[in-house]
Amino acid sequence: MASYAYSAEEDLDENATIAEGNACSRMFSAQQIPEIVALFEEADEDGGGGLDMEEFCVLFEKMYPSVKKEELTVLHMQIDTNCDGTVDLVELLDFLIAKGNASAGLDFKRPFPKPVEFIPVGHYKEIVGVIFRPFEDVKPDFSFRELDETSTYQRGQYISVSSDGVLTFWTDRCTDPFTIPLYVKENALPFSHHKKMSVNNMQYIQELKQLAISTSDRELLFYDCSEIPSLFSVNHTLMLEESIVNTINYWSNGTKAMFAFGDVQGFLTVFISYNVKKNGLFNRGVFEKISLHDYPTVYISNLLNNHSKDFLCLKVSILSDICSQIQYFPDLNSFAICGSLSKTMVLAALPNPPRTTFSKSIFKSSGDEGFFTCVEYSPSAELLLTGGTDGLLRLWLPHKRDTCQKSLVGHVRPITNIVVNRMDRTVITLSDDKNVRVWSLKRLECKQSIEIQGMRPARISSMCYNILNNDLVLANTDLVKYFGRGTDAFKETLTSHDKPLCNALYHSIYKKVVSVCRKGEATLWDVLTGMAVMQFQVTPYGGHTAIAFDIPQRRLITVSKDGKLKLWNFITGVLLEEFPVTLPSEVTGIVCMDDSVFVSGRNSNRICVVGLEGYDNIFLEHDYLNDICSMDVHDNTLLAASCNGNIVMWDVESREVLYWLNGSQSPRTYIATITGRTGCLPDGKTHKEETGRKHTDVNTGPIVLCLKTRDVNVHTATLLTSADGFISAWSVKSKGGLLGKFRAVNDEDAIITTMSTDVNEKILLTGDSTGRICQWDIQRFGFKDKANTGPFEDIRGWRVSLCPPPLLGTWQSHLSGVVSVQFDSDCQKIITAGLDCNIQLWKNTGDHIGLFGKDEWDADAKKTTQKVRRPVSAGKGNQLPFKYFRPERELKKKQEDDLDDINDELPFLPRDDLTDKEMDRIYRRLMKIQPSIDTIHEKFKQQQSIRSAKQCDSVVQQEAEQASKVQLMNSKSSFRPHPPQSPLISGETADPDLKQPGSKYGRVIKHQNKYPLQGRVLTPCPPDIVPSQQRSKLTTKHSLLSTIPKGVQRAHNQTQFRPHPPQSPLISGETADPDLKQPGSKYGRVIKHQNKYPLQGRVLTPCPPDIVPSQQRSKLTTKHSLLPTIPKGVQRAHNQTQFRPHPPQTPLIRGGSSLKTSSSQTPRLRLPPLTEKVQLTTRSRLQHHFQAITGHKLTKIRD
Repeated sequence: MASYAYSAEEDLDENATIAEGNACSRMFSAQQIPEIVALFEEADEDGGGGLDMEEFCVLFEKMYPSVKKEELTVLHMQIDTNCDGTVDLVELLDFLIAKGNASAGLDFKRPFPKPVEFIPVGHYKEIVGVIFRPFEDVKPDFSFRELDETSTYQRGQYISVSSDGVLTFWTDRCTDPFTIPLYVKENALPFSHHKKMSVNNMQYIQELKQLAISTSDRELLFYDCSEIPSLFSVNHTLMLEESIVNTINYWSNGTKAMFAFGDVQGFLTVFISYNVKKNGLFNRGVFEKISLHDYPTVYISNLLNNHSKDFLCLKVSILSDICSQIQYFPDLNSFAICGSLSKTMVLAALPNPPRTTFSKSIFKSSGDEGFFTCVEYSPSAELLLTGGTDGLLRLWLPHKRDTCQKSLVGHVRPITNIVVNRMDRTVITLSDDKNVRVWSLKRLECKQSIEIQGMRPARISSMCYNILNNDLVLANTDLVKYFGRGTDAFKETLTSHDKPLCNALYHSIYKKVVSVCRKGEATLWDVLTGMAVMQFQVTPYGGHTAIAFDIPQRRLITVSKDGKLKLWNFITGVLLEEFPVTLPSEVTGIVCMDDSVFVSGRNSNRICVVGLEGYDNIFLEHDYLNDICSMDVHDNTLLAASCNGNIVMWDVESREVLYWLNGSQSPRTYIATITGRTGCLPDGKTHKEETGRKHTDVNTGPIVLCLKTRDVNVHTATLLTSADGFISAWSVKSKGGLLGKFRAVNDEDAIITTMSTDVNEKILLTGDSTGRICQWDIQRFGFKDKANTGPFEDIRGWRVSLCPPPLLGTWQSHLSGVVSVQFDSDCQKIITAGLDCNIQLWKNTGDHIGLFGKDEWDADAKKTTQKVRRPVSAGKGNQLPFKYFRPERELKKKQEDDLDDINDELPFLPRDDLTDKEMDRIYRRLMKIQPSIDTIHEKFKQQQSIRSAKQCDSVVQQEAEQASKVQLMNSKSSFRPHPPQSPLISGETADPDLKQPGSKYGRVIKHQNKYPLQGRVLTPCPPDIVPSQQRSKLTTKHSLLSTIPKGVQRAHNQTQFRPHPPQSPLISGETADPDLKQPGSKYGRVIKHQNKYPLQGRVLTPCPPDIVPSQQRSKLTTKHSLLPTIPKGVQRAHNQTQFRPHPPQTPLIRGGSSLKTSSSQTPRLRLPPLTEKVQLTTRSRLQHHFQAITGHKLTKIRD
């Protein structure tokens, strides 16, 4: 269904001219139709019944000499609806009459153009009321306005209430809900029982900031409702003695206010306050002195019986039915009440004081249908509008109750809600089948029909129309919102299309732009104004759609996801023909030549050839092609590019393959040795979905563009290709090849997504995947005799110039990839389309004119003066506009410059003044910079860790070298620090045989030798610590090891050295047992293992004491040295604890008592060496040694 844009609000009268966007259509009038018909018959010289372009121009040049031939050409295309090249009398009359009767047509500017916004709520019960509460006390201006006019978006809150008493506060965008259960009393005890609540209606009192809620408990609750939901509380309640409130209504003009409700018995009760801001809504003097509730209460009877000058209370019986709806119309000073049976409506006029009696007009239905499910009043049309159970919208005059004036057909189910927008003279209706319609009160036509989808199957129980912001909110158990046009907030969200663009084409004759999006909608845009002229649906399935003009540029060719090729009259949106052929579901290229259309698709090596004049449909195939991504024609040559880099050239007439080339493999053009295949294309209306490479929004494969104005020879490039960010110029002759190439993108990961030239092919336009547009002067590019400037590249003996053409200009046009870029016919403006759903118009200097569908510009915009453009890069020498590879230091410098630029921008642009575009631009730049900065910081941290590790290793190595050079007293062997594997025994050193840990998958694996002491002999060990008394006797050959600093890093799982506690009580002549196995860590627990035979296979030898007595320090010679303490910062091996001096291992005397080492007279017991190896247990070994020393048997051994 096509929709048209109108240019005048009033209907066309007899003398009115046909309003259209050019001078040709304004020159006709309704009076000239007979004269035009007579001249038409006279101008048809050949008697064919139609006028071709030449005959048509001759005819109307006689009638209107001032009209240009170009304008008459456009008019001929408008009238020629079947696009056969001739205009017959029927087409001419249809054009004149149709334009005269409906010059405005249907408004393309739909009130709710955006898709619905679904808001899940999750209520178990239906929502019975939704209202909008503005933060500011703003009254709507009911003066007429067009949809083009923009007002300020009013901030506020939406409030919804469900039938079970759950109240929810929402933002004006229906986000961040705050829920309050009304059935929970304020002073209720925890876990107490709450009485159920049944809510049936809600109204907001703006002047008092109160919310009135009616329930089935014969009471009306009034809550204090401020902007802060947490302060929500009951202010007072209105009690009913006899009935239950079913519907309520509130009206106010800022001073006078009326609150009314209808009950289930058919009574209407009205409360009037003449100064609601000062005195409130009810007379406070009649409130109950003592209330049974925690808040004040007042009874209806008290208010009716106590009148005052500030308040008036009225109650009247209206219907013998339940009051289902009440509306007050100030222009009529009357209430309209509808009954639940929809058979009757009463118009009750308020009495003038001091009278208290209503005057009633009763409207009744005829037949079985009900005419009055709901009611509204339009002051501009002075009509009552009622919805019926039969789905008709009826219009009534207030003083004529017998018959309706008009019935509007549209709904098929009962109408439940009606809202009138007095500002733009529209009516919004809702029916039981979730169909929303917008009607024009001026022409009494439906402007927009919306089928609500996505909501739960329950009926829509509430509708809220925000007249301030033109927003529509619907509710059942969930919410949906339609964002309407007319506000500044809506204008900021406008885009040219709702979905990303597939393509956009500029029509040089008609001066229009045709675009199609992934929603399947095609739109015709006026370049002179930026407004949409017409829109039509290409396919109901959506997805990718390829478009192209035929050779005369009269018809639009489309191929959508359904695989159908269609011809359209894009001016009127009429489908002319559909071809029953099987085509790819995702088309990558459409090329027209004569009466044939060549179509290529993704994941296919087949080119489909469809005859527009009924010829046989065939296909072309070649083994060099596997996934065709681009096509173009040059004279009779068809060129197809595949994603593997191969480009194959066909002769269209003979269907033979001429040449092929591949820039990634060779710089030469080769004669094809493999012939192609051809055959008949099967008929069918469905297409099987291909499998293979997934769809990408932009063309990532090679793109081909033929330069049709150049002569085809060996030294001239007539083919431009783009791949991997480079543009190459090729000569397509057999001895030709690659003549030049240059990098055409700035970012390393960017690729060229579209290319085009001006009419004279002097300027090349490119768009890339980042949204950037570039203009290149290619007048001297691609000529072998002119490529005398470097740099050059030698590719397999073929010299290729890398000198780029002059870059005339570049700018960021879209936020994402560009799908189309074209010059207009005068090369004054550039039209771009991108994946950001927008179509932009630019001057050739890069100045932005506007966004189609959002901005409007004057027709004089086309008269922009041609400015002298200085090339960005002249392309001389090594000066290139875009570098092939950006060095890391230059990238870092660029990022620092970008950060400086952003820091310079932010202080001078306050945050409140930043537009969405500016914020998005800064955000995109920061996102490009941040990952690289993080990488630099990560590399810096790695270098620091490596440097610190090397420093630690050097410290450890120095300490080890120093320790290895220190000589201990009474020992000729070099000293090695003991790793604290276990407590040491006199005569034994620390066990060094723990294997080094191995790293595997980030974990430390520790290995321990099963027999650490196997095959070893214990040797004497010098004392570890020199007594303090002997320090003075140390000579230059003695040294002390320094303490280990705390800062030295320890290895994996190391703990601090601590003195070893004795493992067991020692017996005379024996030191501590060293053979405790190292603890193993398993699941965070320390497991200790002890060898069953610790001394098996060993020979005990005498060992000097561990500590040198202090008295002997003075006797130390230069050969003695004290080990310096090990710094704490030195890295230790795995499972080592901090080294501390061993407590003196003093020999024991008989009886087990210890002897002081300071006593020189204390006998020192030494174990005699064993003459043979004794394989005994620990207990028997102790008995043996004790008997050898004392001569007595040891009968009791303490474990």
